[in-house]
Amino acid sequence: MGVLVAVLVLVATVSVGVSQERGITDTEIVIGSSQPLSGPAAFWGQGVGGGMDAYLKWINDAGGINGRKIRLVLRDDGYLPTRAVANVRELVERERVFAIVSLIGSANAFAVRDYIIENQVLWMTPTADANMWAGFKNKKYLFVGYPGYVDEGRILTTYAAKNEGVKSVAVFYQNDLYGQKGLLGIKRGIADTKIKLATAVPYEVTDRDLSGQAVKLRQSGADAVMLYATPTQGALIVREMAKIGFSPKLFASFTLADPVMFQLAGDAWNGVILTAYFPVPGTDPKVDAMLDTLLKINPQLRQSPFNALAGVSFLEPFVEAIRRAGPNVTRDSVVRALESMRNWNGEVIRGITFGPDRHQGLNRIYIIKSENRQYKKLTDWIEYPVGF
Repeated sequence: MGVLVAVLVLVATVSVGVSQERGITDTEIVIGSSQPLSGPAAFWGQGVGGGMDAYLKWINDAGGINGRKIRLVLRDDGYLPTRAVANVRELVERERVFAIVSLIGSANAFAVRDYIIENQVLWMTPTADANMWAGFKNKKYLFVGYPGYVDEGRILTTYAAKNEGVKSVAVFYQNDLYGQKGLLGIKRGIADTKIKLATAVPYEVTDRDLSGQAVKLRQSGADAVMLYATPTQGALIVREMAKIGFSPKLFASFTLADPVMFQLAGDAWNGVILTAYFPVPGTDPKVDAMLDTLLKINPQLRQSPFNALAGVSFLEPFVEAIRRAGPNVTRDSVVRALESMRNWNGEVIRGITFGPDRHQGLNRIYIIKSENRQYKKLTDWIEYPVGF
């Protein structure tokens, strides 16, 4: 009788241990994300969220991973940090998600990072400046496959000086962590070159009349303008500059690389030089095949193909880690699987490397240029130092 009781206690203990792994059942893995499905960054959130949803449908329709389907719980934060905090609390405490994937916005990520880390929630690729995590403690469950705006700004500025003959630059930037980190990177690039910083003109995410900012950019006399903005304000400022006859060389973050910019800014978007961190549509057969798959599932993603593919890129390392973890999926088994990745390539994301002492999985970008409503590759991969 004593042996039987001991066995029953052991079984009960094991069962409780399994059930306490948040967001995992025998048939399902529940993940969550907070995105700007409305507001000034809706073009990002709708594209990324739609791409994530379509990609998981493709995975699930093929049987899922090791017998489990992956279910995404997506919440709208309107690009507001306060709403992102509320969403993440709901995802963790009520939905009990196994992991948070993405979460757009450096300010939003900063607002929720302590809560996510303290609750030991696996966080895959916060869609925020990668540089913000350097020096941050307790990164066991944090894995980043997204570029740093400081590194990008430096690389973009150096390219402008050495390859485009730029002598002076004005910066139009969002007045939060996203834009401020981009501006910091541009200033570091300026320190490495002979470019002059003519002016730096901020805007708030609620601004819609940018005529004053356009005048300030023109008055600076800069021969180039660099943009760290949402698609909404990025398109508005380009159109405002065109309206007053100011046509500098334009440079922009990869965050504005979606072809939706051709619709929003019109012909003024031709000739813009940007960065990219995965092969853009039209330049890589595997990426094009994945885009075709997404569009068959959700034709509306045709409006924002780059952002939809970005959503896939955020999920791919996580899905691969679930596959490598096998049937016994726990946070620690997924961490070990992620840390085993060396120069791993997905259908979209390329060159992901993690390790026990490296949770910054991506450290390279390349330069592209918009021509005739398409993007042309200008450079090979440009690497930058790994920060964590």
